[in-house]
Amino acid sequence: MHVDTDAINARLADLAEIRTCPTCTVPVTQAITDITNLLIQVTGLYPALVTARREAANLRAAIYASLGAADDGDPDPLAYLRDELPESTYDTTRGSAWRWCP
Repeated sequence: MHVDTDAINARLADLAEIRTCPTCTVPVTQAITDITNLLIQVTGLYPALVTARREAANLRAAIYASLGAADDGDPDPLAYLRDELPESTYDTTRGSAWRWCP
């Protein structure tokens, strides 16, 4: 991740320690709270981003493999794609019928 969470936390701690005028105290405190919440969100979303990128790369590879298999005359070139799709999206009892709803 390109976000240096340790540096941001250090800056927030420094910001929390500064003396502010009465007019600035509330906005600074609100900014610290907002930035902390955003940092928590970013940190929590990063693993989901990694997972989504990996799944997209695997699907892209399966698409290329399926296209190559079709060009080679493979009797079931979509098998590569089926291997990458979650079990719940493909109904094996109905052949190639897709279930869009759970």
